[in-house]
Amino acid sequence: MYRPPRPLPPPPPIRMPRLDSIPSYDHISQMLSQAQNARGRLVELLFLTPSGHHEKMLSVKYAGDDNDPTWLFYAQFVDDPNNNPDMLPPPSWSYPSPDVALIHNLVVRECTGGPIEESQAQLNTLSGFTGRSKTSEELALSFRQAAANGQNQSQTSMQGDLANIQAPKLLQSVALHELTGRLFVESPQGGAEIFFEGGHPLHANAIDQQGDMAIIEVMSWQSGRFEFYDNERTTNRTVTKTLEVLIGQGVPLREYAKELARLGLHMESYLVRRVPNLTEQDFERAVTGGLHLDMNMQKLLYQCIDNESTVFDVLRKRPMKKTEWLPVLYNLVKTDLVVITEKAPQNTKPLPLEAMGLDRAVIQAGMRGLLRPETELINYPLILHFVEQEFFRFESSGLPFSVIVFEMAVRQPNGPEPLPIPHIREVAKRVNLITRKIDLLAHFETFGLMLLLPYTNINAASVVANRITQAILSSPICDLDPQYLAIAMGIAGLPEDCQDIGVLLAGAKEAKRRAQMGSSPIVLFKDLQDNNLV
Repeated sequence: MYRPPRPLPPPPPIRMPRLDSIPSYDHISQMLSQAQNARGRLVELLFLTPSGHHEKMLSVKYAGDDNDPTWLFYAQFVDDPNNNPDMLPPPSWSYPSPDVALIHNLVVRECTGGPIEESQAQLNTLSGFTGRSKTSEELALSFRQAAANGQNQSQTSMQGDLANIQAPKLLQSVALHELTGRLFVESPQGGAEIFFEGGHPLHANAIDQQGDMAIIEVMSWQSGRFEFYDNERTTNRTVTKTLEVLIGQGVPLREYAKELARLGLHMESYLVRRVPNLTEQDFERAVTGGLHLDMNMQKLLYQCIDNESTVFDVLRKRPMKKTEWLPVLYNLVKTDLVVITEKAPQNTKPLPLEAMGLDRAVIQAGMRGLLRPETELINYPLILHFVEQEFFRFESSGLPFSVIVFEMAVRQPNGPEPLPIPHIREVAKRVNLITRKIDLLAHFETFGLMLLLPYTNINAASVVANRITQAILSSPICDLDPQYLAIAMGIAGLPEDCQDIGVLLAGAKEAKRRAQMGSSPIVLFKDLQDNNLV
C-alpha cells in the first residue's frame, strides 16, 4: 500500500549570539543578512534590556523570493529548549520591511519606553518609507504625517536609509510638502545637514562644503542614513539657488559617480594614461567626442595624471570642486584617454639613504628620542619647531604651507571622552598611509593632533582632511565602531589666511573649535573670515 512521504519538518531557526544589551544597528543588519542567505528560515536574536528584568527576542524571516522580510518582536520571552516553535507566545508586533534603521528604531523605542503604540498606522510614521520602493507621493505623505505628529517640537520624525531612497528624491519629498526643519545625513563620505524653511533649503553643510555645493555633494551619495528633525531652524543663509536648479546639477553628477564607482574608482585608485605621448590636437579631438566641458579644465586634470598617482594625489596637486573634477574624469575615462586601475606602479628605485649605503636603523634610533614613546608621534614642542622652519622656508621662497589641527573623542552617554592610546596609534597608521613623506603628523597641545603640510594651499589641505576623515570613519578603529567616534578638524594656511605663525595656529584652533560646535567635521579658517565669524 502506497504511503505518501511525511513532509519534512521546517528547518530549525538560526540563533544569533545572545546579547546583554539592546541590539545595535549592526546587529540587526547582520540578522537581515543571515535571513537573506537562508530564505525560509527564521533568524532569532535574544537580548536583555538595560534593567535586565526581561529577556526579549527579535526574529526575522524571508518567506519568499519577492517578499519583504517579516520581523517579529517578543516583549517577554523565556529561552527554554523544550519550547515548541508553534506554541510561542504572540509577538508584541509584526512588521514586514527590509529597512534596518526602521526596525532598530522600533526595538529601541519598545525597550526604552518611548512614545510608541503598537498599531500598524503608527509604526508606518516612524520612518519615511517601508522597504519597498515608494512613489514620490507616498514618500511625501510619510513626511507630512511625521511633521503633523510633532508640529511644535524639535524631534526626530523621520529616519531612513539612502540605499532605499535616492538623495534627490528625498530632497524633493521635503520640498513637496513645504517642511521646516533640519535634515541630517550620515554616509561613508561624512556627515551633512540641510535646513529647510517651508520646503526651501536655506543653509547646508557637507564635509568641507557649504551652501549649494553641500547640497550637490549630498545628492551624489549612494548610501547612508538620514534623520529629519522638525522645526529646527538656523539664521545662516548659504544656499543661493533653488532646489530645482541644484537637483538639475546634482543628478548628472550622481550618475557620473555611480558609473565611475562601477569601474572601480575610489580615492586610492591609480589613474593611467591610455595613450603615451598624446599630442594636444589629438587630445582635443578625443574629448570633443564626449561631454561638452571646459577644455582648459580637462587639460589641467589630464596633465596631473602621471601613471604613478592615485585619484587622491591628483586632486591634491590640482584641487577642484567635485562638480568640476568628476565630470572631467568621467569624460577622460569614457573617451578612452584614462584607465582606472588598482595596480600600483612598480618602483624599483632605492631610497636615497640606502642608495648611499647608510644604515636607516641608526637614523631611526636617533629619531625615537624625539617621539612620544606610547604613540611614536612627534611631540608638541618639536612640531612647533618644524612649523617655524616651514615659516622660514615660506619667507625665503614664497611657497605656501598649511596645518590641520584635529581632535577625536569617543562618544559616551555622559559626554565625549579622549581617544585611548591604541586607537590613536591606529589613526596615525591610517593617516600616514595617505600623506606624503614630507608631511608631519604630531601631537598638538593636550588631546589634539596636528598635520603639517608643506607646499600645500588650503584647498589642497581640505582635500587631505576630507580623505583622512573618510579613512578614519571607513572601518572600526581597533574595537571602536566609527559611529561612536567624534572628529573635528580645523584648517589654516599661509599666506592665504595670514602672514605669521601665531595667527596661523590660532586660526586652525578656532576652526577646529567651530567644527566641534557644528555638524561639519571640517572647518576652514578662511570660511570663518569670509563670513565675518572671527
